Amino acid sequence: MKRLSLLAAILLIAIAAAGCAGYSPSKSVIGLDRAALVVNMGQPDREYLVDGVKVLHFPRGPAGSHTYFVYLDDNDRVLRWEQVLTEDRFNSIQTGMTKDQVVQILGVSKITHGLARNRGSVWHSRYENPQCKSFVIEFTPEDTIRSTEYRIRSGRRCKYVGIG
Repeated sequence: MKRLSLLAAILLIAIAAAGCAGYSPSKSVIGLDRAALVVNMGQPDREYLVDGVKVLHFPRGPAGSHTYFVYLDDNDRVLRWEQVLTEDRFNSIQTGMTKDQVVQILGVSKITHGLARNRGSVWHSRYENPQCKSFVIEFTPEDTIRSTEYRIRSGRRCKYVGIG
């Protein structure tokens, strides 16, 4: 009976491990085909073509502090990947841009809320930085950017885990 329980536990661990997707891509995903990438990363949040290159979005974390874009060639093999929640990308976001344009630069924010009296919506993008900043985009009801700003998070909501 003990042996059967041990065998069942090992089987459950193996099944659980096989079903786990990786949090972030690594250099080892370069050259993988799309099917192997999905086994490694899970299903992408969205996918589209830009100049003949497929772009797959992989947002991570409950607050979305990392979003990875993975680029595939016309043979569905990984060319490269990048973490897109960076200040360089945030600084490229301009008033008047559409929500679709923002999605192609940053992906979809995990923290969103509507404004009262149908005045639009707000996206908060948390990202790794030592100042506990987040990037905030306010959209009009027509889904164009009204304003952007950096905000400092405080208290328990600010947990920076640096790399290195």
